[in-house]
Amino acid sequence: MSVFKTYDIRGVYGVDIDTELSYRIGRAFARFMKVHSLSEKQHSCLVGHDARIHSREMYQAFINGLVEEGTTVYGLGLTSTPALHYLQVYRRLSAGVMVTASHNPPQYHGFKLFDGAGGSVSYRNGLDRIEQEVAKLGQGASRDFSGAAPHGNLFSEVPEVSEYMDFLCAASRGETYPLKLVVDGSNGSAGAVFSELIKRLRLKAVLINGDADGRFPNHSPNPLEEQSRRFAGSRVREEGADMGVLLDGDGDRVIFLDEAGRSVESYFIAVLIGEQLLKEHPGSAIVYDLISSRVLPEEIERMGGRPIVSRVGYTFLHETMVKSKAVFGSETSGHAYFRVSDDYYTESAAYALIMLLKTLRGRAETLSELVAPLRERYAQAPEMNLEVEDKDRALRLIEEQFSGGRVSRLDGISIEFEDFWFNARPSNTEPVLRLRLEARTQDTALRRIEEIIRLVQNR
Repeated sequence: MSVFKTYDIRGVYGVDIDTELSYRIGRAFARFMKVHSLSEKQHSCLVGHDARIHSREMYQAFINGLVEEGTTVYGLGLTSTPALHYLQVYRRLSAGVMVTASHNPPQYHGFKLFDGAGGSVSYRNGLDRIEQEVAKLGQGASRDFSGAAPHGNLFSEVPEVSEYMDFLCAASRGETYPLKLVVDGSNGSAGAVFSELIKRLRLKAVLINGDADGRFPNHSPNPLEEQSRRFAGSRVREEGADMGVLLDGDGDRVIFLDEAGRSVESYFIAVLIGEQLLKEHPGSAIVYDLISSRVLPEEIERMGGRPIVSRVGYTFLHETMVKSKAVFGSETSGHAYFRVSDDYYTESAAYALIMLLKTLRGRAETLSELVAPLRERYAQAPEMNLEVEDKDRALRLIEEQFSGGRVSRLDGISIEFEDFWFNARPSNTEPVLRLRLEARTQDTALRRIEEIIRLVQNR
């Protein structure tokens, strides 16, 4: 089925996905929990949904499917993915499900599934079997999913999320933060979380686009899109703020902006967050994805930490963090992960904000001044998508052409030379190679990018 992706379930509502399919996915996930024993406890599941137009009815339909299979279900209603993820593990429930299409355009809907340890149920570790079970269930009898989900012993809605706020506030340890912030909720599902956080921490913050609206009327829910960054950046400048915080549709991805409204690359933000965490946990491991700037592992080493590289994607970062007992994990796309106990790891944009504020507290430099020497160290080339007819052939050509460099096949192919390095990864769903390159000089970066493009596209 086209909706089952590498890391989650996503599709256009009314075309690829609807309430009937949501019900079947709910039943299939419940059966998967039983057969594959995501937890030794009685099977229980925490479910929440984002602000998208059809998410509430999909949430109700999914819960109907879980309940029909005998799963004990707790519902959070409208919530952010980090809040759901934390509360699922905090309450020691067998699984968690967020009804969301994250940063995708408004017409998309979907699901993120988590196992009992808080790990993502991706295609390689369960979504494939859930897809097979959905196909076995087939197109069921017509059902009315517009009403309330079933109640009783098997379902209760528990919108209280004070435990999550307590967790976030405990991380600040009673500190006050003088910086003025603009927080852009993107009209997603995290506005209420950040509104309460601003009050609890007494932050000098202006919350914009904090109302949940699945039409996303002001800008895209994707913080990596230029339109979203321009909107948030203009408000940072208008308010005379020291920093901007731009969230995605379900509140797990965050992009920070400096006092000029310019977005700051996540790997440079990770250097600053890593500085704080390594003060609190000296010598700890920090995980980063392999398309991050080499500045990040260099700075982790300089600060006495252990840099550990990971494949791109939540599943891989989470697994690498657990294996290395890392205190922090950073993705170039704006996801940030933290070890908050000996056996618990969570993704949280709000926690990332608190760690960054702790780093900046008492510093005389502005955010742009702190980032400038990091940004100037190498010439950055943003990740680009190269259309190719044969991805395997393109990778072979690249390896042959650049055979003199140090090669890694951790994710696609990475090749490193003295004056530049790059990674080329095949898309799982499109005839595309994703290219990310960094060099010591801008001239080298431009020349090598053009060389790779000519090579794989036969120009």
